[in-house]
Amino acid sequence: MELDKVNEIVLKIIADKPYNLYAIKEEKVGTDNILQIFIDKEPAISLAELATLNELISNELDKIDASWPPYMLEVSSPGAEKELKGNDDILKSVGKYIHVELIDKVYEGYLEEANDLEIIIKINLKGRIKKLPIKINDIKFIRLAVKI
Repeated sequence: MELDKVNEIVLKIIADKPYNLYAIKEEKVGTDNILQIFIDKEPAISLAELATLNELISNELDKIDASWPPYMLEVSSPGAEKELKGNDDILKSVGKYIHVELIDKVYEGYLEEANDLEIIIKINLKGRIKKLPIKINDIKFIRLAVKI
């Protein structure tokens, strides 16, 4: 599949709408090829919106995919625990509950502050609330989290 063409089509479809293209992935599950398109919207995207986008994207892909191997199209949200990709995503997530993985530790807490160099999360450490500064360069993985 030509993911750059898929990207171009999706961006054209959502250009004048309040959606963000989160990611495009091609995956093989057994013998099936799956084209996954993840679209997001603040504060949340509805199933009805995803269904409409699926139809719009499918109709446009039908015009160019004749030479591609058979595939299934999945248009969905990145989910409640989406990965935060880059500083812009991190800055937009201030005030939200997050999961942060470092080389040797994992933390979950509320993102209190963020800038280009570090984040500060509020964590519950053995019954005490602490604000923990973490350098951006030390973060191995960061995502939103659902607090249970």
